[in-house]
Parts: sequence; structure tokens; C-alpha cells
Amino acid sequence: MAVYVREIKLKDGGVSFSIDVYHKGRRRMVKTKIQTSRPTGREYLKAKRDAETMANEYEDRLKVDPDRVFNGDEKQCDDFLDYFKKMVDVKKNASSYRNAFKHLQDFNGKRLLPVSSITQVWAEGFRAYIDSLPIKETTKKNYFLSLKVILNEATRENLIPDFARKLKTFKKNDVALKYLTIDQIKTLEMTPCKNPAIRAAFLFACFTGLRVSDLMALQDSDIQHDGERLTIRYKMQKNQKYQVLTLGAQAIKYLNEARALHEFRQPEDNRVFMLQTNSGCLKILHRWGEAASIPFSLGFHCARHSFAVLSLQNGVDLYTVSKLLGHADIVTTQVYAKVMDSAKTAAMDKLPSW
Repeated sequence: MAVYVREIKLKDGGVSFSIDVYHKGRRRMVKTKIQTSRPTGREYLKAKRDAETMANEYEDRLKVDPDRVFNGDEKQCDDFLDYFKKMVDVKKNASSYRNAFKHLQDFNGKRLLPVSSITQVWAEGFRAYIDSLPIKETTKKNYFLSLKVILNEATRENLIPDFARKLKTFKKNDVALKYLTIDQIKTLEMTPCKNPAIRAAFLFACFTGLRVSDLMALQDSDIQHDGERLTIRYKMQKNQKYQVLTLGAQAIKYLNEARALHEFRQPEDNRVFMLQTNSGCLKILHRWGEAASIPFSLGFHCARHSFAVLSLQNGVDLYTVSKLLGHADIVTTQVYAKVMDSAKTAAMDKLPSW
């Protein structure tokens, strides 16, 4: 099973592109409308990229249902939910797609969802449903974008009309990041906390940027020595990718505090941080923050934000911070750069004037 782009020379000196699909020892040639008037140059390169994109889409669809795609019977799909699920199964980093699919099932109920019923009105109804959920605007945006991607693929397969590009997505609102200054972290450290494991985990996250899901999943075996330095090698729960971090002195300090509590662990428990459920942790963090006079409710993600801002304030460049946080795209990290810009503006406002 393979897909290749074929270039066909035209009599006028141009080039047209077709796609060769190989399956079970047979070849099917799929004609495209992609062509260029010259065999070189920008026009040619753009046309070739378009053909390669189309070939990649064919390859993804082959993984879903090779016989139907090879035989050109792609219009026979009846249930959109079934189609959506098959497309999600071949996606990389598909967590957003899977969550969107669950909400799609809730929105539709237990009824069959015929492909013929997928219209712009239906999609806008699903958007309104997503908008009514008690979730973050960013999450709403990701779920709806996942649907739009699947709708676009269904359009390219001539299953539905071309309306996905007309759908309005959710705009990401600018929300003030909750992060701690170094003085606030020191105040927290001196303030008694009801649960020492939660205290150690939160302060450790302030100097490593780990998500709460990664703190909960961190095992003894994830802690390793690299020469004289201590590192952690762990799998990020959000995207299942491995991350390696070299620990600084402050992070090691809180790691040792967590290790000192291991005498209370069960023999089969290999967790570094003996944390409760996320909701149980939040209650304790809120009370701890109030006791330390922190002007907002503490949450584990606040520790991650604090790590990013502290890193930038101490001269770490944005690209490196992006890698330390495990962001797939530096665009995600740029929100912290905006925080730094605001801090610079505030500093300028403190200058005397007359």
C-alpha cells in the first residue's frame, strides 16, 4: 500500500500531476486538475506541493479503508460519526479530536448521523452546543477546529458540500496569567501547608514547569543521574512525548522534600509525589495560598506559568523556554513574552515625571 505523485509532461512544455495509488499489487491512477505551464520555478514548486498534499490525504484515507479508497467508492460512507472516528484513528496527537468526538456523540445522542444531514446549519448548532459547555475558550476553539478539519477532509472526498471555511471559530480571549513572583514563592515556602507532598510538588513545579498530570505520573525510575547532574526523563501525559529536564538546585531541594515522605508510601507505590486527586489538591492549594496572602486562587498550572515567567525574567530565551515546557509550537509560549512586555511597560511607568 503506497501513494506517489506522478509528473506528466505536456505538449506545450508544462507539467500536470496525477497520483498513483498502489494496493495489493495493483495500481490506480487518480487524475488531478493540478498543472503548471513550466517545469521549473515557483509556479511548478507550488503545484508540486499541492499534489503532494493531495497524495498525503489519499495515504491517510487508505489507512482508514484501503479497498474503498482504491476502488473509488469513497462516497458510500453513510454515518458521519463512523467516518469521524475512522479519521481520528489515523491522526497523530489526536487527543483534541477524540474529545471533540465524545462531545459530538453527546450532541447527537444515540441516533444515526447520516452524512447527508451534515450541513452548515448543523455545524453551527454543534458550535452553539460547544459554546454552552463550562470549558475554557481555548478548549472550545480546539474542539471546533478538530471538527472543521474533518469536515474539510469530507469535502475533499465529495461527501459533503464545501461550507467548513464559512464557519466562525472561537477567538482566544486574552486572560491575565496567574503566576507567582520569586518573593511570593518564598512567602509560600515559609507558610505552613496542610499537605507536605502537595507543597513539595507545587514548589518543584515552580522550578521545572511540570503539569499536574506529569507530577502525578512521575516515578522513581524517571529520576536519573547524568554525570554529576540530576535529571528527570518522563513521558508527558498530554501528548505522550518524552521530555528530559536537568534539575537546578531549587528543584532538587523540593524533590528531596518529597523523597523524605517516601517512608509513608506503600511498598508497591513508586510515585515521586504522593498526591491526591486533582480536586483534593486544589482545595489544599487554595487554603495554602490564602494563608500566604496570594491575591488569587492557587492551582498547579500557576506553578507552570511561574516557571515560564521566572525563566524569561532571568534571561532564558523564548525558544528554550518553549522546549523546557514541552510546547510543540513556540506560538503557545509567546503568551509569556506578552507578560514580559507588560512588565516592561509597568517599569517605565515607575520612572519619575514632572
